[in-house]
Amino acid sequence: MASEAGGFFSRAKQLTEETFLKAERTELDSHFENLLQRADKTEEHTRRLLSAIEGYLQPNPTVRMEEVFYEKLELKKDGAVRLNNLENLSTAMTEAGEQFGETTPYGTALIKVAQTENRLGQAERELCGQAATNTLL
Repeated sequence: MASEAGGFFSRAKQLTEETFLKAERTELDSHFENLLQRADKTEEHTRRLLSAIEGYLQPNPTVRMEEVFYEKLELKKDGAVRLNNLENLSTAMTEAGEQFGETTPYGTALIKVAQTENRLGQAERELCGQAATNTLL
């Protein structure tokens, strides 16, 4: 553990010197740089997917109340439809699947699941609309 901490501090010192003291920068292999970029994109899409899944599993009730108030006060913009949580999840999955590539198994799976999530989101929107129309009017 002490050797790992020492390695961490030496890398931090090197990065600090490269950044602030204009020390000679360590050149990295182009393949390694490509892998770093892919890792950063994977992390970004994973965070977006987790956020969308969290929004679906634990929806925010204030968003629904906001929509109700806007509808009652007629402040809703024409043609502006807010995506529901399933549609947000579908969008995040589609973007991640396209980023990972449609030829990779993970990208293909994300895109297929995104299409299903989108259909579920549209069905939920239709169900809510019909329930509101048939119940409230």
